[in-house]
Amino acid sequence: MNTDKEKKIRVGKFMVSTDVNGPGRRFVIWFQGCPFRCRGCFNPEFWDTEGGTLISIEEIMNQLNSVKEIEGVTFTGGEPLLQTEALLPLAECIKLQGLSIVCYTGYLLDDIYKGKVPYAMELLMLVDILIDGQFVEEERSPLIWRGSKNQKVYFLTDKYKYLEQLVSKEGNREVELQIGKNGLTITGFFEIPIWERLKERIHKER
Repeated sequence: MNTDKEKKIRVGKFMVSTDVNGPGRRFVIWFQGCPFRCRGCFNPEFWDTEGGTLISIEEIMNQLNSVKEIEGVTFTGGEPLLQTEALLPLAECIKLQGLSIVCYTGYLLDDIYKGKVPYAMELLMLVDILIDGQFVEEERSPLIWRGSKNQKVYFLTDKYKYLEQLVSKEGNREVELQIGKNGLTITGFFEIPIWERLKERIHKER
């Protein structure tokens, strides 16, 4: 019989990010698969429900525990709530480590409260910040942690309540660029044509 830690989740990518995907230095998990496929999406490589890699919760926690001095974990994608049942034991393990959880979802909080997303209410009990709503290209805006004005930030616990006024302000778009053994990675909210030109220029200079 499989234990919770042996349950597998389809993951697109891991990355350690600072401030761009939630408060502080965070271990970010991009979950694979998305039913929304928003026009102008920053992460279309995570749409395919058969893509990515199946990884056990134990393996994910091993990778997470190998990273020092992180504030918490961010669930993004893709659409994390496609795999909510498997996410529950992962979230429980994360909270036992004393880490915070930020979760992005294209589903609306109101729909979750109405029970339209299986297991999502149970997951919300473990989430500190929920950022809901699909990305709408026509409403794109330089807001902290999100790409369009329709997306809302909900502080579900008191841990980050002091940041409520900060998230309502517009400012510069936040982007983080990392170069490592897996190549060039960009995260945050950015203009896709700029990213494509940057990749092309780097490729030419190699």
